[in-house]
Amino acid sequence: MRSAAIQKIELMKELSLIPTEKYKDIKGIFDKILTQSRTAKPKIMNLRGIWKDIGFEKITDIESELKNARKEIKDAVLKRRY
Repeated sequence: MRSAAIQKIELMKELSLIPTEKYKDIKGIFDKILTQSRTAKPKIMNLRGIWKDIGFEKITDIESELKNARKEIKDAVLKRRY
């Protein structure tokens, strides 16, 4: 049995071959299938404030901190390579 990902890719490939004047028909078919299956709509998540009160607001010189962090990462990567 083919996986859902492969089936989805095949459907998308076939959809690209459908003439634009048939899009309304396809949308109607999709809507009918979705109402019959009664799937829950995905919940929209808001990431606003995700970094609030983590401590970043206490950093006075963000540019130098970023520069130091990049240097540390670069050094660690180069150290692993050799």
